[in-house]
Amino acid sequence: MRASLSALAVAIVFLVLAASRGGAQGLQDIPVTSSAATGPVVAELFTSQSCSSCPPAEKLFADLADREGLVVLEWHVDYWDRLIHGRAGAWKDPYSSAAHTARQRRYNRALRSTASVYTPQAVINGRSETVGSRLSEVERLLLRNPHTPVALQIETKTGTMSAHLPALDQTLTRAAGVYRLTLLPQQTTAVPSGENRGAVLTSRNLVIAMETIGTYSGSESTFEFSAPASGETCAVIVQAKHGNRLGPILAASYC
Repeated sequence: MRASLSALAVAIVFLVLAASRGGAQGLQDIPVTSSAATGPVVAELFTSQSCSSCPPAEKLFADLADREGLVVLEWHVDYWDRLIHGRAGAWKDPYSSAAHTARQRRYNRALRSTASVYTPQAVINGRSETVGSRLSEVERLLLRNPHTPVALQIETKTGTMSAHLPALDQTLTRAAGVYRLTLLPQQTTAVPSGENRGAVLTSRNLVIAMETIGTYSGSESTFEFSAPASGETCAVIVQAKHGNRLGPILAASYC
């Protein structure tokens, strides 16, 4: 009986490991090769103005936003908005969005095999994650992910812009999404209540909208999109996906 139970336990462990390797990890190992030059690293921060541990992470990512070779994005989630912090009360982050929370959950399903989320969370190139305020860990992941594998070129025309992607040496098994992100380049907010009551917070490259402008399968492609409005800027990212999980970012550029 003991031998049977041991064999059953081994079989269960094997199945669990196989499932996990065939899920999140397999999605992260999508092979992409290109004869063209590579693109910048994408550093994403999931944060909230209602989170007392988030300001140091936002300061770190504000510094990263000035670094060459990076596309830095700040997503404000909404699950802190309803929490009441004693006499400080609650604070609804004016830039929070359920869509940003959904994006974070899709990352965590792929990277941590769970839909649970936390702030501040950093995601590098869609491949690795860590606590967003840990400078040494963020720097380590940036070194591990030195670039995106496909060079994306942005061209500006009168009133419109276009994103050009080269042909890959091999086509993608699943087409990747091409997205235009609307950004506020810098935004300062005085927070009157909640955990950060009395603080003045500054965000860089704060995402306020995300629009699908096409799909990319590895063939040479060009996608047109609108130029940013006054006071805004934008970025374009190309990202692999599989169901409700997000995969690696294949290309990116500021507008």
